[in-house]
Formats: sequence, structure tokens, C-alpha cells
Amino acid sequence: MPILEILFVAIIVIGSILVAVGIPAFFGLMAYDTIQSRKSVALEEKEARRRVTVQRGTARAFVLAGGVFWSVASLAGLYSFRVTGANEALIAAFFPLVACAATLVVGWYYERVTAAALLLASLAVVTWGVIYQFDPGAWLLVTVALVGPMLTASVLFWLARVDQEAYEAATSVRLELAPVFAARSTLARVRAAA
Repeated sequence: MPILEILFVAIIVIGSILVAVGIPAFFGLMAYDTIQSRKSVALEEKEARRRVTVQRGTARAFVLAGGVFWSVASLAGLYSFRVTGANEALIAAFFPLVACAATLVVGWYYERVTAAALLLASLAVVTWGVIYQFDPGAWLLVTVALVGPMLTASVLFWLARVDQEAYEAATSVRLELAPVFAARSTLARVRAAA
């Protein structure tokens, strides 16, 4: 039995270190991206694509980190406090992973729906805390490890969709004008050759 307890303590310590290092790193990356995007008003194609990729990647990382954190927390909490057995603790740890996977799958294709769902889930968690009168420690944990990352992921999913649409509009060529551009480029090549 001491090996299982050491394993759970190690998982909690490693998870805590990942959260303690990961969250500031993600905020730093977002701040860097914000500063870089304000330097130039007209984004080039490569910059626009990178920005959308960073927003999507960061949103997905928040969702994934939250799912892993809450799975580990529920598994370690239920098992270490001897509230339940190992089977019940594993089942309880399974639910955050399923919610995380569902959010990632839906967010892959429907970013606005995911952003709205994460916003509503954040509001539901705050309502839950008010109804059950969380103590300050519970509020701190829920705010730092649940509400904050969900709201951040929600905003990033929304911004990624908006920036993707702006990128597509800026880089698309209207099909009705395509023959005109082709004729001009052909005429320019003929004049250059002459």
C-alpha cells in the first residue's frame, strides 16, 4: 500500500508543478502574442496564420490541462481520503477526461459553440459555488483551476474563429474576378517578354 500512496503523492506533485509552470507560461505566450499583434496593424499571411494557430493551440492546451488536472485531482482525492475504492475513484476520474475530450472534439469544428459552452459552464460553476457557499479556499481552487482556464479557453476559441474568418476574407480571391487576374498576369508576361 505505501507504493500506491507514494505514486499518488508523486502524481499530485507533478500535476501541481505542471499547473504552476504551465499556466504562467500560457499567460506569457498570450501576452507576447498580444504585444506582437499590436505592433503591426496589417498582418501578413504568415503572421495571421500563426496567430490563429497560437490561439487555437492555447485554447486546446487549457482544455487539456484542465481535464488532466481535474481527473488527477478527483482520482487522488477520492482514493487518498478513503472515501471510495479504486474502481469508484477511477470512474470519477474518467468523467473530466470525457468532458475534456468532448470539448476538444466539438471545439475542433465548432469553435463558437465551444466558446459559448465554456462560458455557460463557467457561469454554472460560479452559480454552484454560490449555492453551496464555498469557503475562500474552495473559491481560490475553483477560480484558478476551473473558471479561469475555461473563460480563457472560451475567449481564445472565439478569437480564433474571428481571426480565421478575417484571414479567409483577406486571402480569398473572388471567383468572378479570377479570369480578370489571369488575363492581366498573362498580358504582363507577354509585355515583359517583348
